[in-house]
Amino acid sequence: MKIEEHVSLAPLTTFGVGGEARFFSIAESFEEVIEALDLARARALPVFVLGGGSNILISDSGFDGLVLSVRIKGITFEKRENKAFVTVGAGVVWDEFVEWSIAHEFGGLECLSGIPGTVGGAVVANLGAYGAQASDTFVSAEVLNTQSEGNAMRIFKNDECDFSYHDSLFSHASGRYLVLRATFALSTELPVKISYRDNRFDLTALAAQSGRTPTQDDVRTAILKMRGEKGVLQSSYKSAGSFFHMPFVSAEKYAEVVAQAQALDSEKERKLRPWAWQQPDGSYKIAAGFLLEYTDFQKGYVKGGVGISPKHTLAIINVGGATARDIAGLAGDMQEAVEKIFGILLEREVEYIGSVEE
Repeated sequence: MKIEEHVSLAPLTTFGVGGEARFFSIAESFEEVIEALDLARARALPVFVLGGGSNILISDSGFDGLVLSVRIKGITFEKRENKAFVTVGAGVVWDEFVEWSIAHEFGGLECLSGIPGTVGGAVVANLGAYGAQASDTFVSAEVLNTQSEGNAMRIFKNDECDFSYHDSLFSHASGRYLVLRATFALSTELPVKISYRDNRFDLTALAAQSGRTPTQDDVRTAILKMRGEKGVLQSSYKSAGSFFHMPFVSAEKYAEVVAQAQALDSEKERKLRPWAWQQPDGSYKIAAGFLLEYTDFQKGYVKGGVGISPKHTLAIINVGGATARDIAGLAGDMQEAVEKIFGILLEREVEYIGSVEE
């Protein structure tokens, strides 16, 4: 295992910003992970586990501790009845795993195509998009307890992970748990039924165009095309994708939002439908981008080196030379504007590492 000092973290993130890591190490095996954690413990260093560098914003002053890049690779599988149980190293790039699953004719991940990050990060964040979540097919994970004596490892099953919308037990454990490998149950009976649809993607229309039931590859192609149109593919802009979660509100609050939006601009409200979706419990999930349409922070907004994607209202982008403070400042302004108009505080999807606002 090699330990480097004063390593720039900016090139390792999708935003392309961030200061230096005081110490930096790449771990490609369980043994190297243990060695790095033992070193950090011996020197009383805080540890930050870096995956694919997406969904994070690292302070301009960097991280004064050990940044551990877990790059455990490998994909193995075992077929049982109509399922393929696939075990994947935490360092495998998520989209490469999705592509691999489709090439092997295993269904269940196609709607999660084109999302940056690693498998380990996908489990921690319960990665989700287009009606699917990582937890839908997740079975279990080999997880290291970094705060236990001897770095004890245990298996976490799906129902032990407290999965919810873009969230899990691991994301709230302050670096306590480190995912090493994860197992997913994918379908071997194709095509897999896909329920997702929005105003730009409808499998019924896709089937009509092709004259047959869409294959998993058809769905992946359609998803990648749509993500490209929204400007949230890795190659589009230096960003973390959607910066904010979709807020969930009560039926009463939803009615208030409708009334306020119509009072401000009824024609805009009509054109942007659908912008909210009722949930089984009677609450509503609201498109955060819809709320931002009533502020100054819309597609194409630019201030200095930071801006908003011309294709996607929720994607804050590094236009060129942006700092973490610039990005956090714009995010805060967007939150403040929405809260002032609608009384809703947008929650960040992006995790701040260090004092990004200083």
